[in-house]
Amino acid sequence: MKEFLKTNTVTYNLMSFTGFKSILLFSLLTTGPKSYNELQESFKNHEYLHEEISKDTLRIYLNSLKEIGCQIDKIRENGVTKYTITSHPFVLKINDKQAKSIIKIYKAISKSIDVSDLMALQKFFDNISQYVENEKLKEKLQNISPLNNIDQQLVEDLMNFTQNNTEITIHYNSKVSGNKNITILADKIEINNGKLYLYGFNSEYQNYSSFLVSKINKIVSINLKDKTLEIPNITVGYEYTKDYNEKLELLDCEKIIKEDKNKAIIELTSKNKFEIIQRIMFQANKCKVLYPDNIRKEVIANLKKMKEGYFER
Repeated sequence: MKEFLKTNTVTYNLMSFTGFKSILLFSLLTTGPKSYNELQESFKNHEYLHEEISKDTLRIYLNSLKEIGCQIDKIRENGVTKYTITSHPFVLKINDKQAKSIIKIYKAISKSIDVSDLMALQKFFDNISQYVENEKLKEKLQNISPLNNIDQQLVEDLMNFTQNNTEITIHYNSKVSGNKNITILADKIEINNGKLYLYGFNSEYQNYSSFLVSKINKIVSINLKDKTLEIPNITVGYEYTKDYNEKLELLDCEKIIKEDKNKAIIELTSKNKFEIIQRIMFQANKCKVLYPDNIRKEVIANLKKMKEGYFER
């Protein structure tokens, strides 16, 4: 430990290499079938080992894993014999109380975590799930993730397109108009209210919009021509009527302009008009738009439609 604290590097003096090699072999075989040559390459190219290891030595490690309860099977792929672990005695025993704590922490993290970090966290839980015997925990971890039932390769592709503001056409399952192709200039991909959204400039409606990634069936085409994403911000001021001792919960894009005991003037700045309207409508009768006039009129029009819908029934 003293050597590690001093040099911050792992050396031969700091390892039980017999134990480390066994763990490494176990890890390699749980990821899929491996031949002797593939295992030898992994040991040779490992950042700490860099060691040539014979087939006889590998057999010793394989037998050691069998002795502690691992089921190791041989299969043939393209004429090559490979080994894989089909079962083992190692499980993570997590009781219901611990499971609830894990779920609570995961929910809190997933609200503010970067999408790339969330994907890494998701892969981590996917990897350890095979060692977890608490089935309820497995199911809940899968269901609460914003990435649940979403193709991770699609998410990775969308993240790459947003980094370069690439114009793409997506096949989208719209709740209003059904399946259709939509061309957008990709801006960012973020989690909002527990769901994953793609944001960008919609060329069809000439506005900044958001799209549920879970509704994107596929990427139809990619426009590699350079385009600049210059979407002006929309600033909306609204008056919010507070309850007694109510603590205001603002979005990152909101700030308080003026406040007293009963009311607060809040300014909201965003590129996405749809999200602005959604935020205003969510505040219900506590909220009154002050400016700009076009947003105020649109909110009033939406309220009138809602009212007419109720009276028509």
